[in-house]
Amino acid sequence: MSDVPLRGPRYCVLEATLACNAKCRHCGSSAGKPRERELDTGEMIGLVRELGALGTESVTLSGGEPLVRPDWIEITAAIRDAGARPELITNGLVVEEQAEAIAGAGFYGVTFSIDGPAAIHDRLRGVRGGLERLLRGAARLQDRGVRIGACTQINKENLPALDALYALLANARFDGWQLQLTMPMGEAAPLRDELCIDPSQLPEVERRLLAYQRDGAVYCYAADNIGYMSRAEPHLRSGTGRAHHAWIGCRAGIDVIGVTSDGTVRGCLSLQREFDEGNVRERPLAELWRDPKAFAWNRGRPEKRLSGRCGACPFGKVCRAGCTCLAFSCTGGTAENPYCLFAQESAQGGAAIL
Repeated sequence: MSDVPLRGPRYCVLEATLACNAKCRHCGSSAGKPRERELDTGEMIGLVRELGALGTESVTLSGGEPLVRPDWIEITAAIRDAGARPELITNGLVVEEQAEAIAGAGFYGVTFSIDGPAAIHDRLRGVRGGLERLLRGAARLQDRGVRIGACTQINKENLPALDALYALLANARFDGWQLQLTMPMGEAAPLRDELCIDPSQLPEVERRLLAYQRDGAVYCYAADNIGYMSRAEPHLRSGTGRAHHAWIGCRAGIDVIGVTSDGTVRGCLSLQREFDEGNVRERPLAELWRDPKAFAWNRGRPEKRLSGRCGACPFGKVCRAGCTCLAFSCTGGTAENPYCLFAQESAQGGAAIL
């Protein structure tokens, strides 16, 4: 039996559609075509109302590419009506032509997926001129008072160009920048050796991120699959402000939930299908969330399942093997995570200088 949270999920990432107008080499979702029997408008609005009834504070529309779904405006309005904060993650390819509607939709913020300067970004995304289109769309949103941010998957192709990307984002006046790792899943799985950085490169990622924070032109922070428990851990997750955040273990199924476009519920939208908990077409969302048997892999005391280096780690009870999606995509399980900054710093005999 697992410990059921006393309240509903605070954050939801909702896959509006798996359809996408890009062809990303590193897409963890293998997006492109819509899923079979995606939720229709009424079902999506009903789902959003269920999230509101559970007290969800933020709903982020993701994909695929959410802006290719014709009814995204109605879904966004339903999020606001449910008392939650709507947010958007987009590849930016159709933002310029939809800027007026996006600005009027009331998003708390719009995050653009950006992978590097033009040559790198366009090659990874499979769309010639993609970065140029993205930046034009971002500028149109800025002109209309919309907060814009960027998220970047770090891999072997763009790690050497991160400094140039930071300068680009600063020059384009992006408000925030989230860094994450390309994981060996979806389209990136067969390209693992070609794309995914080695764990030994994590200290370099950390040094660069801390340097951007010190410069402060863009609010920069690490996503859940970068860490864990290095001396700089609180700074990694706290941007350029006070170091007031730290990794406390995967939050999937605890205060985070993900729902795919066909209604499948997972603790986190990034998780693989092995972590599916059910479908909102078959059971009410509240029933799925409060089921004592649901999300059992992460509720209760998941630190008991740890093994290997994570099992012996003094931070195991807090860290719990880091990002579950990353651990599973690398090892096929959840007991150990090879992408650990604490382990790399220990092995390399030093720690990042703040």
